[in-house]
Amino acid sequence: MAATRNETQITWSSASSVTVSSATVVWSDPLLFHVDDWEAEVQVNADNAGTPASGDVCNVFIAYTTGDILGDSGNDYATVEHSEFVTQLDTLATNNPGEDPASRSFPVRTAALGFKVGVHCPLASGRNIVVRARVVTHRGP
Repeated sequence: MAATRNETQITWSSASSVTVSSATVVWSDPLLFHVDDWEAEVQVNADNAGTPASGDVCNVFIAYTTGDILGDSGNDYATVEHSEFVTQLDTLATNNPGEDPASRSFPVRTAALGFKVGVHCPLASGRNIVVRARVVTHRGP
């Protein structure tokens, strides 16, 4: 049996996208790896719902879990301030880089049991940003 490539939409409260409308971090639903996944890549897309202006950025974070470190029978993820900053997507086209929509992919460590994606758009209360994300994994036979 050959290896496969699996594509999974990352969801926010079971929806395929989230409209970020405040300056707080919004976390995706948890995604757990299959035991045979050996490589993963996440792509995030940020689309300004209005006309982008200076400062219309989307900061992307990742919070991994290695399981139940607290012993309370649930997966425990990195806390908000200790999650990993991954990238910043700038939706203002005159910036370099900057484009609307903005999209970027990044590798994800599969040694963890799983992860959540966090997005933070500092000026979202004035101009919402719609975020989508997807993960692709290589899975062994």
